[in-house]
Amino acid sequence: MNKENLDSLVETIRQLNAMQDADNDQRAVELYRAIFRNDVDINKLDFNYAVHILGYVEFGVEKAEVDYRNYLRYLKMISPEAYLSHLDMFNKAIRSRDDENYEEDKE
Repeated sequence: MNKENLDSLVETIRQLNAMQDADNDQRAVELYRAIFRNDVDINKLDFNYAVHILGYVEFGVEKAEVDYRNYLRYLKMISPEAYLSHLDMFNKAIRSRDDENYEEDKE
């Protein structure tokens, strides 16, 4: 791969990362808006916003972790049962992220 192609690839990856970050930020804004409006449709909250944010938690995005923790606080108020299952998913995501980082450190 020549330098021009490599530079193009790097720029494409940078743009994709920026698009993903913007999408994550938008979903977080929409989640907070739904929480502010006291939306209690957990399926909607999960599938439109929280699942995506949880994926970013696994990648180690600090803002996503804060956003998901805030979602957990909201769930605890509106549905203690859902809170427990979501807390478990969150903890698994954190462990997955930490295990991956540990494996990288060993190399």
